Amino acid sequence: MSTNSSTTVLAFAFCFLSLLRLAYSNTTDDKIYLTGLVYCDNCQLKSMTEISKMIPGARVRLECREGGNIKSRREGETNPLGMYVFVLEKSKEPLDDCQVTVLHSPDPECKISHEVDPNNKSKTAPVATRKLNLLEGDSVVFIGPSHRVSYPLGLVVEKARPECEQFAKARKHFQN
Repeated sequence: MSTNSSTTVLAFAFCFLSLLRLAYSNTTDDKIYLTGLVYCDNCQLKSMTEISKMIPGARVRLECREGGNIKSRREGETNPLGMYVFVLEKSKEPLDDCQVTVLHSPDPECKISHEVDPNNKSKTAPVATRKLNLLEGDSVVFIGPSHRVSYPLGLVVEKARPECEQFAKARKHFQN
């Protein structure tokens, strides 16, 4: 298993353990708990590595649409471990067309979205987004009937750290 895969598995395991706590606390069938991570990709690899760091205090928005119109919107902040949690009501909110967005990173070194060319000198606010279907599909990991884990959202540094070369070589090796 590659280092990237190991780090990702560990991150998801952490989310899963956090969700277990939610699973045994006043969970009703009418609620969906969406959890995810915001991390700093300090190797510019568009994936987590052993030296990736989570971003506490990042502002995150969840929007769910119905018929193209925004039906629900809520904002939150990542906890000290870089994790966010949103609670949605199944019966009142559309869950098949949602998007989670990183609006702001308090980390001065990690403010650029993967969707933006890191060489672009006219950088705008960090915006990392992920489309989600909380009812089915492969945009989230389903953990029981009420819990969903989104794949991590990453922001990237302007310049990769020197120790990242080993991760880039390993990634290239596994891609071939």
